Amino acid sequence: AIATVAALSLRQRRSTAKTSRKAEEVVMGKIDPETGKPNYVNPFEERIDFEKDLPPGTQKEPSGKKFVPYTGPVYKKVPVVEGLQFPLDPNLYYPPLEPPEPGRKWGDGRAQDGNWYMDIEDEKVQYWQGVGKRKTACAIVRIVKGNGQFIVNGKDAIQYFNNYPIWWLKACEPLAALSQKNKFDIIAKSFGGGVSGQAGAIRLALARAMQEYNFNWRPLMKKARFLTRDWRMVEPKKTGQPKARKKTPYHKR
Repeated sequence: AIATVAALSLRQRRSTAKTSRKAEEVVMGKIDPETGKPNYVNPFEERIDFEKDLPPGTQKEPSGKKFVPYTGPVYKKVPVVEGLQFPLDPNLYYPPLEPPEPGRKWGDGRAQDGNWYMDIEDEKVQYWQGVGKRKTACAIVRIVKGNGQFIVNGKDAIQYFNNYPIWWLKACEPLAALSQKNKFDIIAKSFGGGVSGQAGAIRLALARAMQEYNFNWRPLMKKARFLTRDWRMVEPKKTGQPKARKKTPYHKR
């Protein structure tokens, strides 16, 4: 009986210690009302300060979505998904098993320092990535520092687009508009839809990859609608009718 009581008390102490340790490590995100500073660092809340470029006496017009403070769990000043326990279980998750330092992005296959890396000729090279869609086509684009090569699905882009310059220019338009075409190599993978839709998907994915590289390019690309998903789709055919808009002629008899 004494051994049973001792075992139960030991188990209670362990559970209490574990609970207190979790309470110390994982807290809920909040903003200090006195200082106005949050107890977390969210690297995805990137902003551009336009006030220094405005003439004196003018106020910046509000734009974009309304800011909503984060109130979820925080682990070592890093916002995390609710229900996770660190370090992560290696049998369920790929490394890294710990979140990075505060202020660095993580997830989507990033390394511990918050960047993407790929092996090119046995050399570790950093790249920036974006995903885009157009009609029924999808594209994944990676850009690396280079001399302007453009590869789509393992082929040269001009060959992949059937030597049609309009599609080629549409796909790499964000880089060409900012005069950065010959400073980066583009590695794109596209699937679904047709060649025209894939060119539009590559265009959106390339703009998002460029935003990952330099967030200060966002206002120019947003103004040029490079970061806007083109919502236009083929109108579906109607049941009982030959086409989307064409109707069978009406005959009274």
